[in-house]
Amino acid sequence: MLHPREGNKPSIIVLVVDDSDDDELTGVIAREDRVPSPNFGGVWGSGQAEGHWLVAFHLIQLGGGVERQWFTSNIHRPLLEAVLDVPHLVGILPEEIAGNAKTAEEIAPRLGGALLLEVEDRSPQVAEILANRGED
Repeated sequence: MLHPREGNKPSIIVLVVDDSDDDELTGVIAREDRVPSPNFGGVWGSGQAEGHWLVAFHLIQLGGGVERQWFTSNIHRPLLEAVLDVPHLVGILPEEIAGNAKTAEEIAPRLGGALLLEVEDRSPQVAEILANRGED
């Protein structure tokens, strides 16, 4: 989900994740209290499964430790364009905090429960997907 921000503030791309069976990730998200987090980074990438492009986000704890990947094959052009607009923030938001929120306006007040990190590098793999998709 894309949460655009006003002025020169970077957009926030929100990934709603299921951490119900991942105590380590739950703990990491609960401990982080700085925006953006100085302890985490992330990169966007791509791959293919069954002939369809996938977009992936790889969360990396700087200095070693927690790493997670999430994939999606249902990503719309505005979100792909936001991934390529750097820098931007990525919010890792647990499902139980996101609840039934479906819009950026509904998600915004819940971002206090997210791990927010900055992505500074443009993904050539995502740029390739966008170039190959044509107009949506």
